Amino acid sequence: MLLRTTRSQQRKIRRTRLLQQTTSRKICSLHQIRGHSIQPHTRLVRTYGTLEKEGIIFSSIHSALANNPDLARSHFTKAIPPDDDKFAALNNAFFTAGTFLYVPKGLNIKIPFRNIVLLKTRHRAAFTHNIIVAEENSKVNFLQEAYSKLDPGEQGSALYSEVTEVYLGEDAEVNFASLQNFEGDVHSTLNRRCVAQKDSRMNWTIGHIGGGTTRSRVESVLNGPGASAEDVEIVFGSESQRVDAVTDLTHRSTNTTGHVLARGVLRDSARTIFKGMIRIEEGAKNSNSYLAEHAMIFSKKARADAIPGLEIMTNEVKATHSGSVSQVDEEQIFYLMSRGLSQSEAQRMIIIGFLHPAVQRIPLRSVRAAIQYLIEEKWLGRGGQIPPSPEQLPEFEEEPEKESVSSDLFERHYKYR
Repeated sequence: MLLRTTRSQQRKIRRTRLLQQTTSRKICSLHQIRGHSIQPHTRLVRTYGTLEKEGIIFSSIHSALANNPDLARSHFTKAIPPDDDKFAALNNAFFTAGTFLYVPKGLNIKIPFRNIVLLKTRHRAAFTHNIIVAEENSKVNFLQEAYSKLDPGEQGSALYSEVTEVYLGEDAEVNFASLQNFEGDVHSTLNRRCVAQKDSRMNWTIGHIGGGTTRSRVESVLNGPGASAEDVEIVFGSESQRVDAVTDLTHRSTNTTGHVLARGVLRDSARTIFKGMIRIEEGAKNSNSYLAEHAMIFSKKARADAIPGLEIMTNEVKATHSGSVSQVDEEQIFYLMSRGLSQSEAQRMIIIGFLHPAVQRIPLRSVRAAIQYLIEEKWLGRGGQIPPSPEQLPEFEEEPEKESVSSDLFERHYKYR
C-alpha cells in the first residue's frame, strides 16, 4: 500500500529522526535533584510523593509535553519564541533535554528544586529547554548548577545551549538562581525570560564564574500592575574568558518595579561586556526602575565595557542607570599589605568587597555561600570546581536578610521622574 504524506508531515518525520539520532548520543549528564530526580544520560525524573499529591509537576520537558500536553504546550516557546534570535532558533531545533516545573495555586515550597547539569564529553553540544510555571499566590525556589568534567587527555570544546521561560501568576514569587562554573573549553549560550503578572515577584541570581565564551540574555517582562523583578549578576573572568551579558527590564503596566545590579571582576586577558536596557512603555506610569553595571580590572590586558540604556515612553516614572569600569586601587593594596596581608590576600579582600553589594542582595543563603566558594577557589587557581553540598558550605557572612540591603549611591538620583 502506498502512503502519501504532505510536506509538513515529511518535515515532522525528518525532525523526529534527527531528534532520535541526537538523543542516542551521550551528549552530557543531566542530574535533577531536589524534587527528587537524578538522570544521567536518561529522561527519568522522580518527584517526592508529597509534592506530587499537592499537584506539583517536576519532570523532564519531554515527559511534560507527553503527559501534560495542554499545560506544557500553552507555555512552550510563548515567552521566548524560536524567532527571538538565532540562538533561540538553534536551541528550538535541537533541544533534547530540559526541565518542566509547575507549582499550583497557593503553594509555598521552601526547599529549592535543583537542576544540575554536568557536561562530560568534548566535541558535543547539549541543548536544554526549561519551563517554570508558578500559579497565583505560589512561591518556589529553583537552583540551576552547570559544571563540566571533561577528559583532560583530549582536545576540543563543548557547547551548552539553554532556553529558560518563567511564568508568574498573580502574587506569585520565583527565586531563580544559576551558578555556572564550566571548564575553559565549554562555551555556552543562555536565553532566559520571565513574564510577571499582577503583584508577582521575580528574583534572578546569576553567577558566571567559569567557561570559555558565555553569551547570556536575561529579560524581565512586567506585564501586570505591581509586578517586580530583581536581577543580580556576578562575573569573575580570568585567562582568555569572554562573557557577553545583556540584561533587560521591560515595564508594560503601572506601578511596576525593576532592579538590576551586575558586577564583574576581570584579570589576565579576560573580557566582558555588560549591556542592559530599561524599557518603560506608554501604559507603565508610576514605574520605578534601576540598572547598574560595574566592573573592576586586575590586569592591563583585561577589558570590560558597561553599556546601560533607557527607553522611556511615558511620564511620571522613576528610572536611572549607572555604569563604571575601574582598575584596582594600588593604594588600597599597599594599605592592606602594610597591615600584614600578602598581595594575593589583599586583592582577594578587595574582590570580596567589590562584589559584596551584589552578593548581599541574593535571597538564598546557600547560593551566596556557593558563589563565595567558587570565587575563592578560582582566585586560588582551582577553577572549574564543583562545590560541596550547601550544608557543607560556610555562610558567606552573617548579615541581615534582603530587606536591610543598602541601596546603591546612584540609585537615589533619577534621570527620569
